[in-house]
This record gives sequence, structure tokens and C-alpha cells, in this order.
Amino acid sequence: MSARPVSDLRLFLRSLRAFGGGLALLGLVALVTATALAAWPRVSSEILGGELRQELKQAGAGGRDLTTAIRTGVVSNGPAVDPVRLWNGLPGIAGEVRDRMAPALRAVTAPGDTAARSDELPTSAPAGAASNSRYSITVEAYRGLRKTARLVDGAWPTSAGVSAAAPIPVVLTAGTARLLDWRIGEDRQSTAVPGEDLSFRLTGTIAPRDSSADFWDLDVSRARGRVVDGGDSGKDFGGVAWVDPGIWTDLAPRLDATFASIWFPVQPQRFTTEDLPAVRSALGGFLASPLSVTVGDATVPLAVATAVQGPLDEFAARAQPAQTLFAILVSGPLVVAFTVLAQGARLVVDRRRTALALMTARGASPARLRIELAVQGLLVSVPAAALGLVAAVGLTSGGVPLALPVALAAFCAVLPPIALVTAAGALSPSAGQRGRSRWTWVAETVVIGLAALSVVLLTRRGLASPAAGLDVDPLTAATPVLVALAACVVVVRLTRYPIGWLAAAFRRGRGPVAFLGASAAGRSRSGLLWPVFTLVAGVSIALFSVSMLATATAGVAEGARIRVGADLSLTAASTLSQRQVDAVGDLAGVQRTATVEWAGGLRLTAGGVSSDVSGYLVDPRRLDAVQADLPPAARLSSALRGGIPGRTAAALGGWSSQIPITSALVVTGGTNVHLAVKELDFVPGIYVRDAEWVYLDSTALPASSDISGRPQTVLVKLAPGADAARVHAELTRIGGEGAVVGDAFAERDALRSSPLVAGTELVAVLSIGLTVLLCVAALLLTLVINTSARVRLVATLRTIGYSSRQTAGVLAWELGPVLVVGILAGAVVGMVLPALVLEPLDLRGFTGSPVQPPVVQDPLLVAAALAGFVVVAVVATLVALATARRRSAAAVLRIGGGE
Repeated sequence: MSARPVSDLRLFLRSLRAFGGGLALLGLVALVTATALAAWPRVSSEILGGELRQELKQAGAGGRDLTTAIRTGVVSNGPAVDPVRLWNGLPGIAGEVRDRMAPALRAVTAPGDTAARSDELPTSAPAGAASNSRYSITVEAYRGLRKTARLVDGAWPTSAGVSAAAPIPVVLTAGTARLLDWRIGEDRQSTAVPGEDLSFRLTGTIAPRDSSADFWDLDVSRARGRVVDGGDSGKDFGGVAWVDPGIWTDLAPRLDATFASIWFPVQPQRFTTEDLPAVRSALGGFLASPLSVTVGDATVPLAVATAVQGPLDEFAARAQPAQTLFAILVSGPLVVAFTVLAQGARLVVDRRRTALALMTARGASPARLRIELAVQGLLVSVPAAALGLVAAVGLTSGGVPLALPVALAAFCAVLPPIALVTAAGALSPSAGQRGRSRWTWVAETVVIGLAALSVVLLTRRGLASPAAGLDVDPLTAATPVLVALAACVVVVRLTRYPIGWLAAAFRRGRGPVAFLGASAAGRSRSGLLWPVFTLVAGVSIALFSVSMLATATAGVAEGARIRVGADLSLTAASTLSQRQVDAVGDLAGVQRTATVEWAGGLRLTAGGVSSDVSGYLVDPRRLDAVQADLPPAARLSSALRGGIPGRTAAALGGWSSQIPITSALVVTGGTNVHLAVKELDFVPGIYVRDAEWVYLDSTALPASSDISGRPQTVLVKLAPGADAARVHAELTRIGGEGAVVGDAFAERDALRSSPLVAGTELVAVLSIGLTVLLCVAALLLTLVINTSARVRLVATLRTIGYSSRQTAGVLAWELGPVLVVGILAGAVVGMVLPALVLEPLDLRGFTGSPVQPPVVQDPLLVAAALAGFVVVAVVATLVALATARRRSAAAVLRIGGGE
């Protein structure tokens, strides 16, 4: 019976079954790589999108909403507008304005809301009020009041049966009613409008249903009222009182002036990082375009304003370096994954090298053989890449972009076929070796040159951002990989020399074990290349990730202290008494304190510009004792040193002059004060509430200057081991109602829990873990590739009388120096990389600090990472020993060491 002819398909399937293990390994690498690469843009989108939405939420309605207003009456500078027609037409005006927004801007804003109010109307004071106290209300009509507020006591105001002579029914929030000492049923009179005697009757008190709603957040006095302490001149009390919307058409004509406001709530939950450029472009165009509406016969120009650019700019300042850090953290595991892929392809091809060379010698087409290898690679890589894409999408269900992950997964699918074809070479044992060596030198030289060039360019550029936007900085992202690759090249080229020296030294000794092991390692070129390459790349990128974690953690904590001004601070609603200041200093756990005194408004002239600024007085020496652990560039005390002799040192912020300011003049009721000024581009503490401010050295003020202050803020430095939470609670008690306690520890925890910082830390930990696992795979593959030679060596040694212990020693000497050199070289590169990459990368926005955080190396984290790689190397060596010793010496020698 004749044998069946062997078809091409059967040969293909037979080879596929014979070498399925190696191909499955390539598929596993494709799966891991596709999952990591496809998940990267989606994880980045989730983290940055969450940070963007949180930034906008924290900004509040006043920091993000689009607002505009139309005035009527005596304070209006434009055309005369009928307040009744304006009130009736407000909803239509809001809709008309929103229709003029571009679709991208309209998608992130809600329909406009409207309200109308009076100016402040002085009212009669309650019984028993101080003679120098003043009371006023702002009357407002809002159609949605009953949806945003709930009735606490009394009744809602109505418009039914209200005559011109009757008191106007109003409601206040319960807190405002207490502040004004206004009881339900009580009337207050106002004579602010000439010829109109207005009387207001409180019919009920209300409370916000949601105090974070835009209506309440746009004007905090709506919910809380307002009080201004004028010192000896008395206090001003005020609040917002609401009338029934139906009565506004009768009330508005009786007022001197009204103020109609329109606001468009910005919806943070609708923002994504992918749509942000389009939203910013649409916002800029909308704000720049002239707007006008028609009210009756009058055409009224509208000026729309918003502060949303502020939080968006702050987000961009934090997100851009984060994007680059993500790219660096992903690059580490990918470099090791590509190493595993190259070794896997080499393993598959080397096991078929003899058969491929034989088929080529018998006339088989090399191109056809390469196509067969590529098809076999595709059969395992395409399903693996597809599965990796599905896993990435499933693990990052909230991610937005899909096109880029699909493209990256497709890229991973073609990598194994390319690796197989490249590893196959010329399919002839004797062809092309010299050409490959020549090109290897060229590639290595190019890598070293690119690494050196990237380091030079990155160092020369400094903290300057490469471009606006959220794109990855390619120079910063590529530098760690290039430096690690260059280090691999150098180490691989140089490692043979110390190992050769070891072999020469042991040759003169008596023991054969170390000599044989070192000689074997020195002769094994492939035994050097892949383990050293894998370890240098893996260890260096892992240690860089560890340093990045430590730097970010320390930078966040430092930035929190800079924003607060100390560990803790207490700022009064108005001023602090000396008793309160002393009580803070006497608290257990408080090591040092410094007082910031409020000097009121100061008339300051600098750079040809005069303006009223908020003045603060500090003692630099006491301040320096509290801020000693802050960087010198962030200390307020540093700005108050080294001034011009004979002038009072001052730190100025928010000044509007276009030229640098070094001197200024404070005009006072006494002697004018000449200042030696240093401008600050950051606010030195959360207790600064004004746009323009100046800090003066209180110890250098002339006695005749007539500038004095009262304690407003106490900065607190805690003693080591102090209970920050307990001191915080005590400061709240001492400060009383309205006081603000700044807490650097709470600020740090809040920032670390933000999506950006927490997400970056998670990505770093995953990057380190994945790098270690891939290093294990790479080292095991390296050992598998050299198994035949190692098994043959062990069999020979055992045959000539070597004991198991001596055999293990020879193998340990073969592998040990190579692994040690790889780990040490990777550690050196990993310790150098942060200084090269993190120092030029602007992390100020990421850490929330006004100064660039220093690079931090945490010894414990570094030791833990190195210990992990040492364990990996030891395990790999033990596996190699166990594999080599398990084979029968007679069987190995009988078949010539083949497997």
C-alpha cells in the first residue's frame, strides 16, 4: 500500500504542531503586550477625565459658570431698559444666547437660568442693635426658588392681595434671618429709594435643598448673609430676601435700579479630555464675539464672563506631565516585552534552523519559508491581540477612545510574524554573519548617539514646556528608554572584559570550578546579551518608577505645606484676639507659631501704577522658624531678606504692572514707607483672600509710618509626633464661628486621593509589577535557549567525575556574574535616570507646588525593588541548575547533547 502524498498543508500543520509551544509563547507575549498597549490610552483617558471633572467641581459655580447681566435704572450706562419687559423676557434672552454657542460649548452647559434683584437697600435695625451697626437687604426674584429651597418655618411669600401700601412679603434663609435678627411676622422699613417708603415683612425662612447647587454657589451671601467688621466704625449686616416672582413686575418700577442676571451652568460630568480642545476653542470664540439682545425698543449689549479658564489651565498644567509620566511608565514593561518577543522568536527559529537550512539547500524558496513562518506567527498573534483588546476594553469600561487601542492591538498582532522573519535571517547557517555584525555596530552606535542627544536636549530645555495641550512630550518620554538601551549596549560590550579577567585570575588558582564557569560565561556571547539586556532595561525602568513614586509623594506633601503656609493655620473671620493667639501657642503638640497681622487696605505706588492692596505684617524671623522645612524659594521669609538698606522689605503679589517691580511706596497718614520689593508669582498661604496683596516686614517699619495691624492668622509648626487631627480640632474651637483652619495634612491627603495622583501611583505600581514578571519570562527564555549546551556541559562534567556540587558551582559561575552585572548596571542607570528626566519635567502643576519638587530616592523602596530582581535572578539560576541536572548523562552524550 503506497503512502499518502504529503501536501503543503499537511507539512504546514505538522510543523505547527511540532513547534506549537514556542508559537504559543509568542501568542502569550502578544496578549500581554496588546492588553497593556490597548489599555494605556483608555486608562489615561479615565484618569485625566476624572481629574478634569473633579477640578471643575471643586471650582464651584462661581469658578466655572458663564454669567452675564443687564442693569436697569440709574446705574445703567447703556440704553434705557424697561425692568418689567426685561423680567418677562429673561428666559427667552437666555435661550437666544445659548443658541449662539458652538455645539461643543453647548454640549457641556445646561440651559440658562435667570434672576433679578435690587441693589442693597438699607433697612431699619432690630431692637437692641448697636448704634453704629448698619443693616440692609438685597431683594431678589427667582422663578426656581421653590425647587432649590425648602421651607423651614412660616410660609412662602405670595403676590395675591399685595397692595402698594402693604408690606412686601419676603423670605430669608434661616441663617440670614438669625444674622439680621429678623423674626417671622416682623416688618423692616427702607427709605433708600427717594419718594418710596418700602416695607418688608418676613413670612418664612428657607434652607437650600442642595447647598452646592449653582444658584447658591454663585453668591454665598444668598445662603449665609454677609457681615463686614469695620472696627471702630461698626459692622455692616446684609442678606438676600426673596419675593414672589409674580410681584416683581410691580416692585421693579419702584426701585432706583435693578440687576438681571443670566447664568449658564457648566456641567463637569459632561467633560472629557478628548473633547477639551474643542470646548476651549468654542469658549474662546464665544467670549470674543459681540453679543446683543433686544428688550422692547432697546438693543442691549451683553458681556459674558466666566472663570472656567482658570481650572482648565490648572488641569492642563497637571495633566501634561502626567501624560508623559504615563508614557514612561508604560515604556518599561514594553521594552522588556519586546525583549521576550525577540527571544521567543529566536527560540522558535533556532529549533527549526537545521530543518530550514536543509529545505533551503534542497531548493525550497526562502521567501516561501519566511511567509510560512509569518503565517504561523499570525495564527497565534491575531487571536491573542484580539483577546488583549477585549480585555483592555473590559478592564477600562469608562474609557472613551477606541480607535487608538484598536490600532495598537493591530500593531501587537504583527509583531510576532515580524520577529520570526527577522530571527530567521538568511535561512542558511553560513550566510550573512559578517553583514549582521556590521549592522549591529551601526545600530548600537545610533542608539548611544540618540541617548546622548536626548539627554543634552532635555537638560538644555529645562522646565520649559515643549508645547501647549495634553500631548505626550516625546523627548522626555523617549529619553529613559534610550538611556536604558544605551546602557545595555555599553554593558554588553564591556561585560566580557571583567569576566575574562576573572577567568584569567582563576586559571592561576587550584580550583577548576570557578575557572570553568567564568571561562564558559566569557565564551558565551548569547549568554551575555539577553540576560544583561533584560536586567538593565527592567531594573532601570523599575527603579525610575520607584523614584517617580517617591518624588510625587514628597512633592504633594511639600506642595500642601506651601499652600497652607505651615503644618496648620488658623485664620479668623475678622481678627484674632491676643488671648486666642496665646491659646494657640499653648496647645500640646505645637512647636512654634508665627502671627500674620491684617493691616487693612494700603495705598501702594509701584512701576507707575497706584492701587489699594491688602496689607499683611509678619516677623520674618518667627516666620522662618515655622517654615524651616519648606524649600527656600517657597518661604515668605526668604522674600523678605536681602532688600535695599534703609527700606522695608516687602513681598508683593498680583500686581498689575507690566514691568518688574523692585521698589514701591506706601502712602500713609504718617511717614510714607519706602519698600524694597520682591514679587511673588504664588500665594504664600490659603489665608490670602485678595487679588492684590503685600507682605511687610513688621520689624523694619518706621515708627511714624502709621501702619499697624491686628492678628488675623496664626501659622503653626507641629512638634514631631504631634497629633495633627487633635490640634486641628483645638484650632477650630479657639477660632470660633467663621474661622478657617488650614491643614497641610488634609490638603496632602485630598491631593493624593485625586484621580490624577492616585491613578499615576497605581500605574507606577502596575508598571513595576509587570516589568518584574516579564523579566522572569525573559530570563527563563534565555536559559531555555542555552539549555542544550548547558545540559551537554553538565553531562560531560559528571562523566569525568565532577560531583553534583561542583557541577552546580560551574553553572552558577557561568550565570552568576552575568546576572550580577546586569542588576548592578540596571541599578546605576535607574538611579541616574530620575535626575536626567524628572528634574527637567515640570511637575509643579502635578504636585500642586509653586516650586519644582526635588528628585527623591526612597532607600526602602529602592531596596525592595532590587531585592525583587535578585530573587528573580536566583530563581532563574535554580531553574537552570535543576533542568541541567535532571537529564541522564549517558543519554545526553549518546545523542550528542541534542534535545
